[in-house]
Amino acid sequence: MPSAAAILRSQPIRVSPITIWEITRKAAIGKLAPIWTPYPSLSQLLHAQMFTVQPFGWDEAEAASQLPQHHKDPMDRILVATALMHNLAILTDDRLFAPYGVNTVW
Repeated sequence: MPSAAAILRSQPIRVSPITIWEITRKAAIGKLAPIWTPYPSLSQLLHAQMFTVQPFGWDEAEAASQLPQHHKDPMDRILVATALMHNLAILTDDRLFAPYGVNTVW
């Protein structure tokens, strides 16, 4: 399995709006330092790095609601459903993703 760094260098990276919301929310409440410096926002950093948006739509929302609750975080279940529907890997060290059979990289 290639490393996360190798994957980040070798292919287009898609980022879910859910991920942006979670990172910026944690920064806003002081749980995470803003990682986007020197850019004024995380979205501007992602644009500059040529990342693309992974759409989140009705089908992904419905699929997430049908997943078993191995993972208690509904936002993470949305990421799992999206990855499963679009054959994507998720960059995470969260072991609670494994029961869903989603490909993870760390």
